[in-house]
Amino acid sequence: MKKIIPVFLLAAIIFSASCSRKYYTTSFFDQQTANHKIIAVLPSEIVFTGKYNLRRKHSNNFMAEQIAKTEEEESKAFQLALYSNILRYANTNKTYMFVGVQDVTKTINTLDENQITVRDSWKMDDKKLATLLGVDAIVRMQIRQKRYMSDYASYGVTIGRSVINQTGLGGRLPIPSSLGKTEDIYAYCSVVSNSITLWNNSYKSSADWDNPSNVIIENITGSFGRNFPYKRRR
Repeated sequence: MKKIIPVFLLAAIIFSASCSRKYYTTSFFDQQTANHKIIAVLPSEIVFTGKYNLRRKHSNNFMAEQIAKTEEEESKAFQLALYSNILRYANTNKTYMFVGVQDVTKTINTLDENQITVRDSWKMDDKKLATLLGVDAIVRMQIRQKRYMSDYASYGVTIGRSVINQTGLGGRLPIPSSLGKTEDIYAYCSVVSNSITLWNNSYKSSADWDNPSNVIIENITGSFGRNFPYKRRR
C-alpha cells in the first residue's frame, strides 16, 4: 500500500524548500583554508541603479559628489555591520569559527595609510589586498540598489492603497502587493583567497518608506553572518 503524505505536511515541505537559502562553497574548502588564521572584511561595493543612476547622469558636479559620498558612507556601514554579524554568529553551542577576523578599524586604517580609497578597494586584486592587510583571505560584499521612487512617493502610494481598501474596492481592484516599494536590493557576499572564490552567498530584499535602511542592513548582513563558513562542530 502506498503511503499518502498528508496535505499539510506536503505543503510544509514545499514551503521549507522554497525558503531555503542556497549558497556556494568550493568542494576543497577545508583543504584550501587549513592554514588560514585570519580574514579581513573589506568596504562593501555599492552600486546604485534606476532612479539613482538617472540622477547621476543628469546632475551637476555637486549632486554627483553627494551621490558618491552616500555610496561611500553606505559602503562603510555595510562593512561594519557584516563584520559585527560574522562575529555575532561565530560561536554557538554546536559550532565554532576556527579563524580570527581582523578588527575592522585596523582594516580601514591600513587602507587609509596606503592611500587606498574605499572605491579602490572594491576593484583591487585580492592577493595584493590580503598581503597588505596581513590576512589569509578577504571578505567582499556587493550591494546593488535599484531605486524606483522616493520615500515620500512610497508613503503616498501606501496611503492611497489604504484608502482604496477601506472603500471596499480593494478586493475588486488588482493592486500589486509590491506597489509602493522604493527599491530592490541585491546583495552578494564572497570569501576570496588567491583569486579563488571559496564561498559565496546572495540575498534579495525590498524596501519602502516604512522599512528603514538600518533594518535592511541588519537583515542582509545577519543572513550572511549566520551562513558564514570557517565553522566546525564542537
